[in-house]
Amino acid sequence: MKNKTCILHGECIVFRSSLPKNATPSKVEGSYKIVADSEVTGNHHVVDAPAGVSFFEANGTTYMQNEVPTQIRCLIADRHTEIELPVGTWEFGTQKEYDYIANELINVRD
Repeated sequence: MKNKTCILHGECIVFRSSLPKNATPSKVEGSYKIVADSEVTGNHHVVDAPAGVSFFEANGTTYMQNEVPTQIRCLIADRHTEIELPVGTWEFGTQKEYDYIANELINVRD
């Protein structure tokens, strides 16, 4: 896809994407889906899941198709600003950082 819109939300990275052919529906428990775990503080990055928002999994990656705008936010509201995700198909990942001591790329941790 040529239009690779990228949104950064803490350690979570969100790309405008397309749904892979092998994607399978992902169950949502409650009113939101965790799209980036907070390994340290419990302040998970979540996307609200009102009617018109569907989540999918493919190859260990979470995708979302939303027919209505929705928000990515943190469970602890004052950690990161809430960002609106316009209608579309989105792919969620984790930002990387370079650990100079270990001499490797690692996931950004919160």
